Amino acid sequence: MASTHGTSDWLTERTSMSLDTGADRHLWEGGRRYHAYREGRYSLPNDELEQQREELMHILVMDILDQQLYLAPMTEPPNKVMDLATGIGLWAIEMGDRYPDATILGLDLSPIQPTSVPPNVTFQVDDVEDTWVHENDYDFIHMREASGYMRSTPAVIESVIAHLKPGGWFELQEFHWVAEKEDGTIDPNIPVNRYMEHMMSAAASTEGRKIPIVPEIGEIMRRAGFVDIKKKTYRVPYGAWPTDPVARRRGAVLSVNAELLLPTSDKVLGYIGVTPEQAEVLYADCVKMFHNPSIHCFATYYVWYGRKPEVTNSSLGESNR
Repeated sequence: MASTHGTSDWLTERTSMSLDTGADRHLWEGGRRYHAYREGRYSLPNDELEQQREELMHILVMDILDQQLYLAPMTEPPNKVMDLATGIGLWAIEMGDRYPDATILGLDLSPIQPTSVPPNVTFQVDDVEDTWVHENDYDFIHMREASGYMRSTPAVIESVIAHLKPGGWFELQEFHWVAEKEDGTIDPNIPVNRYMEHMMSAAASTEGRKIPIVPEIGEIMRRAGFVDIKKKTYRVPYGAWPTDPVARRRGAVLSVNAELLLPTSDKVLGYIGVTPEQAEVLYADCVKMFHNPSIHCFATYYVWYGRKPEVTNSSLGESNR
Protein backbone atom coordinates (compact mmCIF):
# COMPACT_ATOMS: atom_id res chain seq x y z
CA MET A 1 0.00 0.00 0.00
CA ALA A 2 1.10 3.57 -0.60
CA SER A 3 2.68 5.36 2.31
CA THR A 4 1.71 8.82 3.49
CA HIS A 5 5.11 9.49 5.06
CA GLY A 6 7.94 11.57 3.60
CA THR A 7 10.49 14.21 4.45
CA SER A 8 9.28 17.61 5.59
CA ASP A 9 10.89 19.34 2.59
CA TRP A 10 9.16 16.96 0.20
CA LEU A 11 5.81 17.43 1.94
CA THR A 12 6.22 21.19 1.67
CA GLU A 13 6.86 20.91 -2.06
CA ARG A 14 3.82 18.71 -2.58
CA THR A 15 1.33 20.55 -0.40
CA SER A 16 2.18 24.21 -0.95
CA MET A 17 2.88 24.17 -4.70
CA SER A 18 4.07 27.75 -5.26
CA LEU A 19 4.76 29.59 -8.47
CA ASP A 20 8.46 28.92 -7.97
CA THR A 21 7.93 25.20 -8.65
CA GLY A 22 7.10 25.94 -12.27
CA ALA A 23 3.73 24.21 -12.02
CA ASP A 24 2.11 27.24 -13.63
CA ARG A 25 4.47 27.12 -16.60
CA HIS A 26 4.06 24.94 -19.67
CA LEU A 27 6.15 23.30 -22.37
CA TRP A 28 5.56 23.62 -26.10
CA GLU A 29 6.30 20.95 -28.69
CA GLY A 30 5.05 20.59 -32.25
CA GLY A 31 2.71 23.53 -31.79
CA ARG A 32 0.98 21.97 -28.77
CA ARG A 33 1.31 22.89 -25.09
CA TYR A 34 2.13 20.32 -22.36
CA HIS A 35 2.45 20.25 -18.58
CA ALA A 36 5.83 21.23 -17.09
CA TYR A 37 5.41 19.72 -13.62
CA ARG A 38 6.68 16.12 -13.83
CA GLU A 39 7.45 16.70 -17.49
CA GLY A 40 6.51 13.79 -19.77
CA ARG A 41 4.44 11.92 -17.18
CA TYR A 42 1.25 12.46 -19.21
CA SER A 43 1.39 12.32 -22.98
CA LEU A 44 -1.58 14.52 -23.92
CA PRO A 45 -1.34 18.31 -24.28
CA ASN A 46 -3.10 20.77 -21.97
CA ASP A 47 -3.74 23.65 -24.39
CA GLU A 48 -7.04 25.26 -25.37
CA LEU A 49 -7.81 22.67 -28.04
CA GLU A 50 -7.32 19.80 -25.59
CA GLN A 51 -9.41 21.59 -23.00
CA GLN A 52 -12.21 21.88 -25.55
CA ARG A 53 -11.91 18.15 -26.20
CA GLU A 54 -12.14 17.46 -22.46
CA GLU A 55 -15.27 19.58 -22.22
CA LEU A 56 -16.78 17.68 -25.14
CA MET A 57 -15.93 14.39 -23.41
CA HIS A 58 -17.62 15.56 -20.23
CA ILE A 59 -20.77 16.43 -22.17
CA LEU A 60 -20.73 13.02 -23.87
CA VAL A 61 -20.21 11.07 -20.64
CA MET A 62 -22.97 12.95 -18.85
CA ASP A 63 -25.26 12.12 -21.78
CA ILE A 64 -24.28 8.43 -21.63
CA LEU A 65 -24.92 8.29 -17.86
CA ASP A 66 -28.20 10.25 -18.04
CA GLN A 67 -26.65 13.23 -16.24
CA GLN A 68 -25.44 11.14 -13.31
CA LEU A 69 -22.01 12.12 -12.00
CA TYR A 70 -21.40 8.66 -10.54
CA LEU A 71 -23.11 5.27 -10.30
CA ALA A 72 -21.64 3.93 -7.03
CA PRO A 73 -24.60 3.03 -4.76
CA MET A 74 -23.67 5.21 -1.81
CA THR A 75 -26.45 5.24 0.78
CA GLU A 76 -25.73 8.89 1.64
CA PRO A 77 -24.25 11.75 -0.38
CA PRO A 78 -20.43 11.80 -0.14
CA ASN A 79 -18.85 14.27 2.28
CA LYS A 80 -15.17 14.14 1.32
CA VAL A 81 -14.39 13.54 -2.36
CA MET A 82 -11.21 13.35 -4.43
CA ASP A 83 -11.14 13.55 -8.24
CA LEU A 84 -7.96 12.06 -9.71
CA ALA A 85 -6.53 13.52 -12.93
CA THR A 86 -9.29 16.12 -12.85
CA GLY A 87 -8.21 17.88 -16.05
CA ILE A 88 -10.26 21.05 -16.53
CA GLY A 89 -12.21 20.12 -13.40
CA LEU A 90 -15.77 19.99 -14.73
CA TRP A 91 -16.69 16.82 -12.83
CA ALA A 92 -15.35 18.24 -9.55
CA ILE A 93 -17.13 21.56 -10.10
CA GLU A 94 -20.47 19.88 -10.80
CA MET A 95 -20.01 17.68 -7.72
CA GLY A 96 -19.43 20.84 -5.70
CA ASP A 97 -22.60 22.41 -7.08
CA ARG A 98 -24.72 19.33 -6.41
CA TYR A 99 -23.31 18.63 -2.96
CA PRO A 100 -22.57 22.00 -1.32
CA ASP A 101 -21.91 20.37 2.07
CA ALA A 102 -19.18 18.11 0.60
CA THR A 103 -15.49 18.93 0.30
CA ILE A 104 -14.20 18.28 -3.24
CA LEU A 105 -10.48 18.07 -4.11
CA GLY A 106 -9.32 17.78 -7.72
CA LEU A 107 -5.75 16.69 -8.52
CA ASP A 108 -3.93 17.11 -11.82
CA LEU A 109 -0.47 17.68 -13.28
CA SER A 110 -1.69 20.85 -15.01
CA PRO A 111 -3.09 24.01 -13.37
CA ILE A 112 -5.73 24.51 -16.06
CA GLN A 113 -8.86 24.54 -13.91
CA PRO A 114 -11.11 27.62 -13.61
CA THR A 115 -10.49 30.01 -10.74
CA SER A 116 -14.19 30.75 -10.24
CA VAL A 117 -15.50 27.55 -8.64
CA PRO A 118 -17.90 26.60 -5.84
CA PRO A 119 -16.45 27.42 -2.39
CA ASN A 120 -16.29 23.73 -1.47
CA VAL A 121 -14.08 22.84 -4.47
CA THR A 122 -10.29 23.15 -4.53
CA PHE A 123 -7.69 22.08 -7.07
CA GLN A 124 -4.10 21.05 -6.47
CA VAL A 125 -1.21 20.37 -8.83
CA ASP A 126 -0.04 16.87 -7.95
CA ASP A 127 1.04 13.57 -9.46
CA VAL A 128 -1.37 10.81 -8.43
CA GLU A 129 1.26 8.22 -9.38
CA ASP A 130 3.60 9.54 -6.68
CA THR A 131 3.36 8.76 -2.97
CA TRP A 132 0.18 10.32 -1.63
CA VAL A 133 0.34 12.91 1.15
CA HIS A 134 -3.41 13.13 1.62
CA GLU A 135 -5.45 11.96 4.58
CA ASN A 136 -7.01 8.51 4.54
CA ASP A 137 -10.60 9.47 5.33
CA TYR A 138 -12.12 10.06 1.90
CA ASP A 139 -15.52 8.49 1.38
CA PHE A 140 -15.46 8.75 -2.43
CA ILE A 141 -12.58 8.82 -4.93
CA HIS A 142 -13.29 9.21 -8.64
CA MET A 143 -11.15 8.86 -11.77
CA ARG A 144 -12.19 9.33 -15.39
CA GLU A 145 -10.34 8.87 -18.68
CA ALA A 146 -6.88 8.52 -17.12
CA SER A 147 -5.92 4.88 -16.57
CA GLY A 148 -4.76 4.37 -20.16
CA TYR A 149 -2.08 7.01 -19.68
CA MET A 150 -0.70 5.85 -16.35
CA ARG A 151 2.47 3.85 -15.87
CA SER A 152 0.79 1.65 -13.25
CA THR A 153 -2.95 1.81 -12.77
CA PRO A 154 -2.76 -1.00 -10.15
CA ALA A 155 -0.42 1.12 -8.01
CA VAL A 156 -2.79 4.09 -8.20
CA ILE A 157 -5.73 1.89 -7.19
CA GLU A 158 -3.72 0.67 -4.19
CA SER A 159 -3.20 4.31 -3.20
CA VAL A 160 -6.92 4.88 -3.60
CA ILE A 161 -7.98 2.12 -1.22
CA ALA A 162 -5.34 3.20 1.29
CA HIS A 163 -6.88 6.69 1.43
CA LEU A 164 -10.54 5.77 1.55
CA LYS A 165 -12.23 5.44 4.90
CA PRO A 166 -13.70 1.97 5.65
CA GLY A 167 -16.86 1.65 3.60
CA GLY A 168 -15.73 4.34 1.15
CA TRP A 169 -16.25 3.97 -2.60
CA PHE A 170 -14.03 4.20 -5.66
CA GLU A 171 -15.35 4.69 -9.18
CA LEU A 172 -13.41 4.57 -12.45
CA GLN A 173 -14.98 5.63 -15.73
CA GLU A 174 -13.22 5.20 -19.05
CA PHE A 175 -13.65 4.45 -22.73
CA HIS A 176 -12.36 1.20 -24.14
CA TRP A 177 -11.50 2.51 -27.60
CA VAL A 178 -11.09 -0.86 -29.36
CA ALA A 179 -13.87 -1.02 -31.95
CA GLU A 180 -16.31 -3.94 -31.87
CA LYS A 181 -18.67 -4.74 -34.71
CA GLU A 182 -22.41 -5.07 -34.15
CA ASP A 183 -22.06 -8.78 -33.44
CA GLY A 184 -19.40 -8.12 -30.78
CA THR A 185 -16.43 -9.33 -32.85
CA ILE A 186 -13.23 -7.34 -33.31
CA ASP A 187 -11.89 -6.74 -36.81
CA PRO A 188 -8.16 -5.87 -36.65
CA ASN A 189 -8.43 -4.14 -40.03
CA ILE A 190 -10.80 -1.44 -38.77
CA PRO A 191 -8.66 1.73 -38.77
CA VAL A 192 -9.32 2.51 -35.09
CA ASN A 193 -8.10 -0.96 -34.16
CA ARG A 194 -4.93 -0.54 -36.21
CA TYR A 195 -4.36 2.72 -34.38
CA MET A 196 -4.96 1.04 -31.00
CA GLU A 197 -2.56 -1.77 -31.88
CA HIS A 198 0.16 0.79 -32.53
CA MET A 199 -0.60 2.63 -29.29
CA MET A 200 -0.51 -0.60 -27.26
CA SER A 201 2.80 -1.55 -28.83
CA ALA A 202 4.28 1.88 -28.08
CA ALA A 203 3.15 1.80 -24.44
CA ALA A 204 4.52 -1.69 -23.90
CA SER A 205 7.87 -1.08 -25.59
CA THR A 206 8.65 2.31 -24.03
CA GLU A 207 7.06 2.18 -20.58
CA GLY A 208 6.31 -1.48 -19.99
CA ARG A 209 2.65 -0.72 -19.46
CA LYS A 210 -0.36 -2.42 -20.96
CA ILE A 211 -3.24 -0.64 -22.64
CA PRO A 212 -6.13 -0.94 -22.98
CA ILE A 213 -6.46 -2.00 -19.35
CA VAL A 214 -10.09 -0.94 -18.82
CA PRO A 215 -11.77 -4.39 -19.06
CA GLU A 216 -9.34 -5.65 -16.38
CA ILE A 217 -10.04 -2.94 -13.80
CA GLY A 218 -12.39 -5.14 -11.79
CA GLU A 219 -9.70 -7.76 -11.18
CA ILE A 220 -7.19 -5.04 -10.29
CA MET A 221 -9.67 -3.63 -7.77
CA ARG A 222 -10.26 -7.09 -6.31
CA ARG A 223 -6.53 -7.66 -5.82
CA ALA A 224 -6.26 -4.27 -4.11
CA GLY A 225 -8.89 -5.33 -1.59
CA PHE A 226 -12.13 -3.81 -2.86
CA VAL A 227 -15.46 -5.60 -2.39
CA ASP A 228 -18.91 -5.19 -3.96
CA ILE A 229 -17.22 -4.55 -7.31
CA LYS A 230 -19.63 -3.89 -10.16
CA LYS A 231 -19.25 -3.12 -13.85
CA LYS A 232 -21.58 -1.26 -16.16
CA THR A 233 -20.90 -0.92 -19.89
CA TYR A 234 -22.40 1.28 -22.58
CA ARG A 235 -21.91 0.80 -26.31
CA VAL A 236 -21.27 4.06 -28.12
CA PRO A 237 -21.12 4.04 -31.93
CA TYR A 238 -18.24 5.38 -33.92
CA GLY A 239 -19.96 7.76 -36.31
CA ALA A 240 -23.52 8.93 -36.82
CA TRP A 241 -24.74 5.84 -38.67
CA PRO A 242 -27.42 4.61 -36.18
CA THR A 243 -31.06 5.38 -36.88
CA ASP A 244 -31.81 5.81 -33.18
CA PRO A 245 -31.45 9.56 -32.49
CA VAL A 246 -29.77 9.14 -29.08
CA ALA A 247 -27.19 6.67 -30.38
CA ARG A 248 -26.68 8.84 -33.44
CA ARG A 249 -26.02 11.92 -31.30
CA ARG A 250 -23.58 10.10 -29.05
CA GLY A 251 -21.78 8.58 -32.02
CA ALA A 252 -21.35 11.96 -33.66
CA VAL A 253 -19.89 13.49 -30.48
CA LEU A 254 -17.59 10.51 -29.87
CA SER A 255 -16.22 10.78 -33.39
CA VAL A 256 -15.50 14.49 -33.08
CA ASN A 257 -13.73 13.77 -29.79
CA ALA A 258 -11.68 11.01 -31.38
CA GLU A 259 -10.72 13.27 -34.30
CA LEU A 260 -9.34 15.78 -31.82
CA LEU A 261 -7.53 13.08 -29.86
CA LEU A 262 -5.80 11.33 -32.78
CA PRO A 263 -3.22 14.03 -33.67
CA THR A 264 -1.94 14.08 -30.07
CA SER A 265 -0.43 10.62 -30.65
CA ASP A 266 2.48 11.63 -32.88
CA LYS A 267 5.07 11.51 -30.10
CA VAL A 268 3.90 8.17 -28.70
CA LEU A 269 3.73 6.52 -32.12
CA GLY A 270 7.18 7.87 -32.90
CA TYR A 271 8.56 5.66 -30.11
CA ILE A 272 7.92 2.61 -32.32
CA GLY A 273 9.15 4.18 -35.54
CA VAL A 274 5.89 5.46 -36.98
CA THR A 275 6.76 8.58 -38.93
CA PRO A 276 4.55 11.70 -38.81
CA GLU A 277 3.57 11.01 -42.42
CA GLN A 278 2.53 7.43 -41.61
CA ALA A 279 0.64 8.63 -38.55
CA GLU A 280 -1.21 11.20 -40.64
CA VAL A 281 -2.37 8.47 -43.04
CA LEU A 282 -3.58 6.35 -40.11
CA TYR A 283 -5.48 9.29 -38.61
CA ALA A 284 -7.08 10.03 -41.97
CA ASP A 285 -8.21 6.40 -42.30
CA CYS A 286 -9.83 6.64 -38.86
CA VAL A 287 -11.65 9.85 -39.77
CA LYS A 288 -12.91 8.27 -43.00
CA MET A 289 -14.22 5.38 -40.92
CA PHE A 290 -16.12 7.76 -38.65
CA HIS A 291 -17.87 9.23 -41.68
CA ASN A 292 -18.51 5.94 -43.50
CA PRO A 293 -22.14 4.95 -42.78
CA SER A 294 -21.48 1.38 -43.96
CA ILE A 295 -19.00 0.69 -41.12
CA HIS A 296 -21.03 -0.16 -38.01
CA CYS A 297 -18.86 -0.44 -34.93
CA PHE A 298 -18.81 0.65 -31.32
CA ALA A 299 -16.50 1.78 -28.55
CA THR A 300 -17.44 0.70 -25.03
CA TYR A 301 -17.75 3.02 -22.06
CA TYR A 302 -16.93 1.28 -18.79
CA VAL A 303 -17.96 2.27 -15.28
CA TRP A 304 -16.31 0.24 -12.50
CA TYR A 305 -17.05 0.85 -8.85
CA GLY A 306 -16.25 -0.90 -5.59
CA ARG A 307 -16.19 -0.41 -1.83
CA LYS A 308 -13.42 -0.56 0.74
CA PRO A 309 -14.38 -3.18 3.35
CA GLU A 310 -15.70 -2.01 6.69
CA VAL A 311 -13.45 -2.45 9.72
CA THR A 312 -14.65 -5.45 11.73
CA ASN A 313 -13.97 -6.37 15.34
CA SER A 314 -12.00 -9.43 14.21
CA SER A 315 -9.75 -7.39 11.94
CA LEU A 316 -9.17 -4.86 14.71
CA GLY A 317 -8.20 -7.69 17.05
CA GLU A 318 -5.74 -9.12 14.53
CA SER A 319 -4.15 -5.71 13.93
CA ASN A 320 -3.58 -5.25 17.67
CA ARG A 321 -1.82 -8.59 18.15
